Formats: sequence, structure tokens, C-alpha cells
Amino acid sequence: MSKLSKFMHSLNPEEAAKLLSRLIGEDVSTKDLERLHSNDWLNTRANCFATIVRLKPALDDEAHALQVDHGRYILEEDEDCGLCLAINLPMDMVDLMGFGRAFVLRDTSGGFYALRDNETGLYLNDTSDSLPYFDECLIEPSDIFKIAEKANNDDELSPTRNRVKKNENTVSDVDLYNFSPGEDHQVKPRAAISTLEIQESPSFVMAVAALVEISTNGDKKNRNQSSLIDDILDNYKFRGLSKSNLEKMFSQANRALTAARATKD
Repeated sequence: MSKLSKFMHSLNPEEAAKLLSRLIGEDVSTKDLERLHSNDWLNTRANCFATIVRLKPALDDEAHALQVDHGRYILEEDEDCGLCLAINLPMDMVDLMGFGRAFVLRDTSGGFYALRDNETGLYLNDTSDSLPYFDECLIEPSDIFKIAEKANNDDELSPTRNRVKKNENTVSDVDLYNFSPGEDHQVKPRAAISTLEIQESPSFVMAVAALVEISTNGDKKNRNQSSLIDDILDNYKFRGLSKSNLEKMFSQANRALTAARATKD
């Protein structure tokens, strides 16, 4: 990786992995970076096209205060107030009345702003189909240098903390951040979650249903991945079944299958 990479505005995960490999003197893969990101050590930037929606408490003052004491914010829509073209992850989340969990931007006064995807009309969260996968996100070189500094230091690490970043990709009359500036955001250990409790996104379920129907309709013609995607798009006109989403799902499924076979071997 070029030594000029430190001057770049952003890197893709493959470029970032090569840079970190050079800085710490050992091979680093994009999967290694994805694990660092999943454990809240590394920020990424994900492109989006969403309306910024100011939120307000959905409960009365007493009930709202009680929920806040338990670390939970239950909010509802107030008004549209801007446009967002990319988000910094990880970022804050709240319970949005009528919509479930939602990513939120924060202002310097502690205000909350949800992001309504302009294509789907749904609020962005950590299961949104419209957000790119990790390998399509961008990473700031400065964050890679910080990781390298920690990796090359044998001192014990203090608990990870979410890094507050100003969002430079919004059109709004207020400065917005991925977490509330000035607050201490120590990352808490992730609770174990039963896979039975995880709900797949509607488009994923719809894609599987389409594949099952196509494969059992008695048509014996040979198909490859591209022709399957074409068949789904030709016959199933449902929200969420776009070419890019299907390609992402197939790619994720292929990677999972490859990893499973490698583990079995």
C-alpha cells in the first residue's frame, strides 16, 4: 500500500487492510477489519440517500423520563429537516414509535434525528437493505493509523468506546453526529441473542420465496446466478427486490457457503 494513503480522504476495506498490514507487519484481511468494526473499534462510512427527520418524545414527560433512566428512548416523528448522503457507523439507535429500532443522528443539544430512506420510505437501521455491506463501506486512513498504534503497543487496552464523529455529509441547519458530542459512550458487551429471535429482512424472505418457486415450477432450463436474478426481477415486482439487493444477498450467501465448507473440511 502506498505511503501516500495517509493523505487520502477515504479507503475501501481492501485498501485499508493493506495499509494496516504494512503498519503492523502482519497480514490483515478485510474480514479482520470487519470484526474490528463489529466490536466497535473501527468506524466506517456508508453511503445513503435519506431525509433527516427530527424526533420528539412519544410518551408523556413522566413516562419518558422513566424510560430514559433505563437507557431507552421511545420517540416519534416531528418534522423533516434535511438530507443525509452518508452515515458514520457505529451510530446511536432509538425506538421509533410505529417503526421499531432506527439509527439516529444527534445534535449538540442532545436532539435526535432519524433517517428515512428516500427510495423505500423506511427508516434506516442495522438491518436495512438499502445500506451497503461492509466491503462497500469507506474507512478514514486516520482510523487505521489509530488501530495500528494500539496494535503495536503491548499495553493493556481500555474498554472500547464509540468514536463521536461529525457527519460531513448532511444538508441541514444543525451540526449532526453519530453520537451525542460530549457524552461518554463506553461500548457495552453485546448480549447473547438467540438466532431464533432474529427476524430476516422482508426482502430477504421474499427473495428466498421467489427462488423456491422458480426452482420448483417444473422448468428444467439451466440457470446461473445472473439468470436467476433476471427471472426474479421479471416475475416478482416487490419492494426490496432490486438487482443490487439480490446481488448482495447472493454474494453474502456464497461467502457463507464457502466459509461453511471450509470449516467442514
